[in-house]
Amino acid sequence: MVDLAEIQFAYYMLAATGVLVAAIYYIISLRYNMKAREMEIFRLVTSDFSSEQGIQRYATMMNMEWKDYEDFMEKYGQSNPEMFGKWVSQFLGWENMGVLIKSKVVTAERIYITGGIGPILAWEKFKDVIQRRRDVTWGRDYLSNAEFLAQEMLKIKIRNDPGFKDKLETYRRTWKP
Repeated sequence: MVDLAEIQFAYYMLAATGVLVAAIYYIISLRYNMKAREMEIFRLVTSDFSSEQGIQRYATMMNMEWKDYEDFMEKYGQSNPEMFGKWVSQFLGWENMGVLIKSKVVTAERIYITGGIGPILAWEKFKDVIQRRRDVTWGRDYLSNAEFLAQEMLKIKIRNDPGFKDKLETYRRTWKP
């Protein structure tokens, strides 16, 4: 005959197993939802950059030429809303990507896959202008997350392609504002 204590023990074990299975399911579900959220945020943040309009904006921005900060602001500052909008919106998008990486919402490697060299070259070209805007108007943290993004992309690029260091040095020597 089965003892009442054995039935209670079996019941407790069954209940404990149910709680354990529920906890495992919850953890798996939570991880899946976090990955799905990360992918959705990633898609939203990067879709503009990979669109035809985003690529045209980047190309326009990278073809800008100026002699010095004053010349840059005269040509591409707020007095020229179209051009101002192009370069500022591009950098603000990178600013948001930098925040997402710092917050560990997405990984730098995932952002790199979508065109990590873009922020690197743009930062090299615009860093003196941005630094001057920091000094003159906006303060030290102006576009600091975009700078962080460019540095993270550069780390990954050099890790994946060590010869890129030489190409970057050539780019730095040949690019003159």
